[in-house]
Amino acid sequence: MQVFEFHFNPKLKEDLIFDSFCYTPENVYEKRLGSLYIVGELRNTLPQNLKLLHSLAQIIKGKYYAFPTLSKDQSFSEGLKKANEFLAEEISKENTSWLGNLSFAVISMKDFNLNFTKVEGLKILLARGGKILDIGDRLEFKEIEPYPLKVFKNIVSGKLAEGDLIIVLTKEVFDLFSKENLINEIAQVPIEEKFYEKKLKKTLKNKEELLSEISGICLLIVLKPEFVPKEIFTFKKETPLFSIWQVLKPVSSGVRNFLKIPKKIFSFKKERVLPPKIGFLEKIKAKPKNLIVSLSSKIKISSNFKKNLILISALIFFLILGFFIFKKEREYRLKEYKVNLNKIQQKIELAKDFLVFKDEKKANSLFREAWEEILPLTEEKTFFKNEALALKESIEKELQNLSKLEKIAEPELLFQFQKGEFFPQKMLLLDKVLYFFNPYYQDLYKFQQGEKIKIETNQKFNLASLLSENSILFFSKPDKLILFQDNQFKESFSLKEPHPDFEFNDFSSFKGNLYFLDGKTGEILKYPFPLVFGKDSPNLWLNPETKKVIDGKSIAIDGSIWILDKRNKIHRYLLGKYQETLDLDFFPYLENLDKIFTRWNLPYLYLLESGQNRIIILEKSGQIFSQFQSEKFDNLKDFTVSENGKKIYLLNGLKVYQVQF
Repeated sequence: MQVFEFHFNPKLKEDLIFDSFCYTPENVYEKRLGSLYIVGELRNTLPQNLKLLHSLAQIIKGKYYAFPTLSKDQSFSEGLKKANEFLAEEISKENTSWLGNLSFAVISMKDFNLNFTKVEGLKILLARGGKILDIGDRLEFKEIEPYPLKVFKNIVSGKLAEGDLIIVLTKEVFDLFSKENLINEIAQVPIEEKFYEKKLKKTLKNKEELLSEISGICLLIVLKPEFVPKEIFTFKKETPLFSIWQVLKPVSSGVRNFLKIPKKIFSFKKERVLPPKIGFLEKIKAKPKNLIVSLSSKIKISSNFKKNLILISALIFFLILGFFIFKKEREYRLKEYKVNLNKIQQKIELAKDFLVFKDEKKANSLFREAWEEILPLTEEKTFFKNEALALKESIEKELQNLSKLEKIAEPELLFQFQKGEFFPQKMLLLDKVLYFFNPYYQDLYKFQQGEKIKIETNQKFNLASLLSENSILFFSKPDKLILFQDNQFKESFSLKEPHPDFEFNDFSSFKGNLYFLDGKTGEILKYPFPLVFGKDSPNLWLNPETKKVIDGKSIAIDGSIWILDKRNKIHRYLLGKYQETLDLDFFPYLENLDKIFTRWNLPYLYLLESGQNRIIILEKSGQIFSQFQSEKFDNLKDFTVSENGKKIYLLNGLKVYQVQF
């Protein structure tokens, strides 16, 4: 097993810290548990949390190796349990600034058996046979459970194979690696390669300029065969390994002998026998004319030299042949490359013709095909690469226009919270007043007429929805509802659950009725209005025979119920029955939608995609209406919409932006 830790620009951002920790067994007892790998990142860091990552890693490691008699799975669970206790204690000390800002991954490995867990934006990928799998996908949408606190609560286990590659990336590194195709390039480097480390570093070196602009970690765990310990010796006759040097050695020797012309290759015949008293050299000096040297008749060429000369000739022949084959193949590839560029150019021109005839659907389809075909050509190093990049840029401009994408360089900043003051995670709008809350803080904040106002409460809220024109209904896990009306908190209410393991992933209200989504089963629970004791039994709103959405993560209600799932599909239900799934096809193509929003009086669906820094506005038919994207939207948490739907408020870290259309 081989591990590579790449840390990119740790001091680039003042309030961002990250680190990786790799622990290997130190004795025979710890070897039963295998190795432990940890990656952590903390955003919006306050001084008291500068050592949080290190403390967490030490706690998990200490507990993991504390009891070697336990199984690996048990030790892993114990380590995470201890970490949860530590973080719960930090919250009890009112140190909550790390909540919502901590990304963390823990991996244990023994004999190709894998256990791992993660929270927030880290990516854990598996490269196998050149293919990339997001093995952390099933943990992607799991929230931190605050009652009791469970930061680490879900564990994934699996069996790996020799030759696998585990890739752990922090969010900013993952975004760049994905954009520059670096993940695929790393996955394509054969791990059995003798100079694997050198080639790996060279791959990253080629992107040095881009990598200098980001901060984060790339951890690679290469599953190679275990090395034989030094104490174990094996004595046997080894089969000679193939060596290119042994093949070329006769050729090399022949060339060296030919160039140096050693004396032993030549023998000089004398015309007559010289008297023994006169030395050979003296005789040459005395009578040079009597010594006849004829290269044609007096040089004897050894049999080894003849063989070496034949090998040299053969080598030169094959080198020349290879050169012409390579040249021919290169010419063929360049010709094919140029033909493909011409075909793509023709497809672009045809798409533009469809635009002239107002057939945007057909034009969009052709531009998308051209974009997908041009992408691999932009990765190849040829004379025409610049031409391919220019074509790609022109296609993207056309796609952006068709997808009604507006890029905003300087979005309007409404206001911002001060660092250490409050870390908002969710927001909503009631009667032109913005309310902010954090599932891990007890207090609320509201923004009214240009002023931030703190609302003190001893409650913590996970979700919220407008109940009427003058009231908000807050939900606290596991089952508590609290009414906020006329600028003060009213009565609270405990919900009845249909079964103990029902998960309240999201909820919304319509005409006073409450609708809760269970993403695990796909069920929707309806609590009828008015909600009073004795009449609070929930109903399963969906028809038992209708299609259900598994892994739904956000709902919105306007009479129909719209469910957004983790595959970026939007499903519409009416009167408890499935109606349709919207086909979303616009550029930039969807990666991971976060939230859906609408109301009965609005003609649009609003979608948040934090990973691509944008807010999307759809007609309810699924057609794109508008998009707003900005580099400043680099930490989107939530959004809400004004009463008329024309103004969007975006919560981005500590800042609140507004966009009007």
